[in-house]
Parts: sequence; structure tokens; C-alpha cells
Amino acid sequence: KVQRRATRLIPALRELPYSTRLQKLKLPSLRFRRMRGDMIQMYKFMTNRERVEPEDFFETSQVEKTRGHAFKLKVPLAKSTVRRQSFAVRSVQSWNSLPSSVVNAESVNCFKTRLDKHWERKKYQE
Repeated sequence: KVQRRATRLIPALRELPYSTRLQKLKLPSLRFRRMRGDMIQMYKFMTNRERVEPEDFFETSQVEKTRGHAFKLKVPLAKSTVRRQSFAVRSVQSWNSLPSSVVNAESVNCFKTRLDKHWERKKYQE
């Protein structure tokens, strides 16, 4: 709500829809920034760039014929809303949908660049 309200403070943009205001100001949506942060953190976990074992949070997919990349994860069961909104649950589906060209990046910066290019259309969506 803060970003939505702040973009309305600009008189010329006040009447425009939120996504249009974001595009004109070249601001990514808060939802996009959260998803991007989740994917960057997931990349660090899965490539052992963090001092955390991925197996502590995620279960790798046992299906050998997965489409896409080799780091596919099993979507965990989450019955409660709180659990569904936790990092380990909310980020798996987005991670699994990434193409191997993004996931197989050599470095974190390379991953960020490829992710931004892949998600260019999602940047200003609510």
C-alpha cells in the first residue's frame, strides 16, 4: 500500500492505474521485488553459496525426466495460510518454472541479469 500511495502523490500520474504509474516511473512492483529476492536466495541455496543445506528446507524432485532444469524441487504440502506464505513453500513453484538458461548461471550477478531478462514482463504487474 505504501508504494501505491506514494505513486499517487505525483499529480500527473494520480489518475493512472497502478501498473501504468509503475511503468512510467520505472519502478518494479513490490510483489516482483519479493519474488526476485526469493529467486536470488533460492539460487544461493541450491548452488551452495549460503551456509545452509538445501535439503533442510527443500526436497528435490525424484522424477528423473523433469522438463527444464536439473534443480527441480518437490512442492511441499501446506494446509495453513501461514505455511503457504513461508519462503520454503511460496518460492518452489516460481523456481521450478525458471528455464535452465537462468538457473544454470555461473554467478549470482549472472543469475540476476538472466532472471530480470526472463521476467521483464512481470516487472510492473501487481
